[in-house]
Amino acid sequence: MPILAIDQGTSGTKALVVGDRGEVLSRGFGEVAIHHGPSGLVECDPDELWGSLVSAVSQATSTSPSLEAVGLANQGESILAWDPRTLEPLSPVIVWQDSRAASLCDDRRDHEEFVRARTGLQLDPYFVAPKMKWLRENMTREGVVTTTDAWLHAKLTGHFVTDIATASRTLLLDIHTGAWSHELLELWGLANETLPEVVACDQIIGAITTADLPSLRGVQVSGAIVDQPAALFAQSCVIAGEAKCTYGTGAFLLANIGATPKISQFGLATSIAWELRGERAHYLDGQVFTAASAVAWLIENGLLESAEAIDSLPRDSGGVMAISALAGFGAPRWKPSGSGAIAGISLASTKDHIARAVVDGIAAQVTELIAAMNADGVALQRLRVDGGLTRSKTLMQMQADLAQIPVDVYPHPDATALGVAAITRLGAEPTLSIDEAVAPWRPVATFEPEWSADQAAEYMSTWKDLADNAQERSAHG
Repeated sequence: MPILAIDQGTSGTKALVVGDRGEVLSRGFGEVAIHHGPSGLVECDPDELWGSLVSAVSQATSTSPSLEAVGLANQGESILAWDPRTLEPLSPVIVWQDSRAASLCDDRRDHEEFVRARTGLQLDPYFVAPKMKWLRENMTREGVVTTTDAWLHAKLTGHFVTDIATASRTLLLDIHTGAWSHELLELWGLANETLPEVVACDQIIGAITTADLPSLRGVQVSGAIVDQPAALFAQSCVIAGEAKCTYGTGAFLLANIGATPKISQFGLATSIAWELRGERAHYLDGQVFTAASAVAWLIENGLLESAEAIDSLPRDSGGVMAISALAGFGAPRWKPSGSGAIAGISLASTKDHIARAVVDGIAAQVTELIAAMNADGVALQRLRVDGGLTRSKTLMQMQADLAQIPVDVYPHPDATALGVAAITRLGAEPTLSIDEAVAPWRPVATFEPEWSADQAAEYMSTWKDLADNAQERSAHG
């Protein structure tokens, strides 16, 4: 029977009805408006977020047959406060890109090594605990504060849970035990918080009860995971050393590192990818906070006509080079106050050259993450990619050129939804194996490096100098 897979993302919610062989039978989408403000504010309206889910699911299921189960993928690091009795939101959603809690991380630098060893994560406002503390100090002390998935599960089923992959992104979970850590809660001043139960990714959470989706009432939710490891699972990266990068609002590079967590020595994060059939997998990851959002910035400012126009840009940037860190740096630099930069402009430069440089800058940031993974002992032989920007041949070729490895493009635009669909089927069908759950696929395109290793190294050396300068300016800004 079909599975309903819900992918609640930054800019909207996708819902797919997926058949037994991984085929997409129907789909729906609901948009969410993101609000940016001073001091690193990035928020959205929780009622609009819920409405986007209801709209997407209603579209996808309007003509579908009976469903076997429902699964939910979520943003991972976005949070809100809400009333556990009424389920009404008590704050805006503070989105994962929000950096207003940076000073709370700085206040705890003396504990950085302890935090990293216990959680696998860096002290950075990208993760959940600083946002929770900031919300408590600046918005409300009422209700509970959780990642968005716990609120959505409560609204869908009435159960107060979060999956272990999402919990591992909070800075509050001991990555070695898979349990909430009292020491970490004390460190963040959150010891009195009521936290959701941590469940496996293929665990049956409960039946849907919400009156907003009457056609789904009684259907079991049996799959839950963060969006990025869901895409890792969809692309069959189930063996240690296999990696993917998703080019969405941001670009997210993940490499499966197997059953034992490995704490990065080169600025990457370590998290739990999933717990399936009673066994856990882990991953190293790095983040480029602005990918499609950097392209959107180009469009909004008249430097690019559309995302499709990327492939009409010049073959090179005419000497212009850009740092596309428009919302600060994630791994391996971890500078939330960082900013973008453009260099090499001359009277011969055009807006097309600037746009090309920004696009190339996205590939350069991903390449820096690949280099960090190689330094951590995870030598990537090729890269699987998904997300809207993979439609750009220009960006994908630049990625292959700079990283000096082949780039395989996943054939479906909805890797996250297909990944959570496969995990949900595992939850609904206890005898199904992991290999049987993941639908086989072949790349729709493969990009081989055209640049020499020396050419790529020269570009990256110049780009890193510019990034270092941009980072230094922001530190003294």
